[in-house]
Amino acid sequence: MPSKKKALLFLSGFVASIGSFAIICTCLATNEWVSSEVDFRINNATGFVSIQYGLFQGTHSRTAIEGAIGKEPTQFKVLDYVKDSAKIIQIVIILFLVLGLVCSFASSVITCLNSVSNPYLTYLGPIGVYVWVSINAVLSLLCMVLGAVNAEITGMPKQLAVALDKAGDKFYETRFTYGYSFWLLILIMVFNIVTIAVIYVYQKARYTKQKEQERPMERATQDVILF
Repeated sequence: MPSKKKALLFLSGFVASIGSFAIICTCLATNEWVSSEVDFRINNATGFVSIQYGLFQGTHSRTAIEGAIGKEPTQFKVLDYVKDSAKIIQIVIILFLVLGLVCSFASSVITCLNSVSNPYLTYLGPIGVYVWVSINAVLSLLCMVLGAVNAEITGMPKQLAVALDKAGDKFYETRFTYGYSFWLLILIMVFNIVTIAVIYVYQKARYTKQKEQERPMERATQDVILF
C-alpha cells in the first residue's frame, strides 16, 4: 500500500487529470470558439453578419444597419461551409482534442492506480504520468495556435459569411473575438502543470527520504572500516 503522502499527491493529480478531461469535452461540445461580425454592402444597403462557431456547429444571423433586411439566427455545420486549409486545420484541431482526451484518461488511470497501490512497471509510475500529461499540454497549445491561425490567417469567419450568404452581399471588414471555449485550452494546460507539479513533489520527497536512509548505512560502513 502507498504512503498517505503518496496517496494524497497522486489523488490530487487524478483530480487534475479528470478536470482536464472534462474541459476538453466542453471545448469539443460548445460553440463559443470565435464570435465575429463581417460587414456587408449590397446596392445601397449596409449591415453586418454575426457568426459564432465552434468545432462542429455555429450560428449565423444577418443584421440590418441601413436599408437592409435582417434575418433570424440560424444554425449550420461548420465543416460543410469551410474549404481547403481552413477545413484541414479544423479537422486537425478536433483530432488533437480527441487525442487529448485519451491522454487525460490515461493520466487519470495512472494517478488513480498510484494513489491506491505501488505499481512495479515503470510506465505505470510517475514517468507514465509525465509522458501523458506533457503530450496533452502540447496538444492543447497546438489547438490554440491552430484556432488562431484559422481565425486570423485563413480568414475563417469571413469564409463562413461568404459561404452562408444567399443575398449576393459584398463582404469587406471583419471583427472577431475568441470565446470561452478557446480560452479554456489554457485551463487544460494549467491542470497539466498542476499534475506534473504534484508528481514532482512526490518524487523529490521520495528521493530525499532515500538519501536520509542511506546516510546511516554509509556512516556504519565508515565506522567498520575505521575499526
